[in-house]
Amino acid sequence: MREITLGEIRKQHRVKQEVVAMALCVTASGVSKLESKRIQDVPLHRASAYLAAVGGSIKIEMTLPDGSTVNVGENTLG
Repeated sequence: MREITLGEIRKQHRVKQEVVAMALCVTASGVSKLESKRIQDVPLHRASAYLAAVGGSIKIEMTLPDGSTVNVGENTLG
């Protein structure tokens, strides 16, 4: 299964780098550097802010040793 990049998500939703840069308070160059990383290598808070800037969100579900699940850090924006 091929990994999707943050840049591909942004482009699919027709959001300009400058818009994301303003939301993250960085330059377009900073957005480009973020997009060059694998998603799993981007700090969670940064990926969440990036996705919010393009209209998305992150949901985290933990599975505990007993098999139960806990939703953590649900960020629903948009």
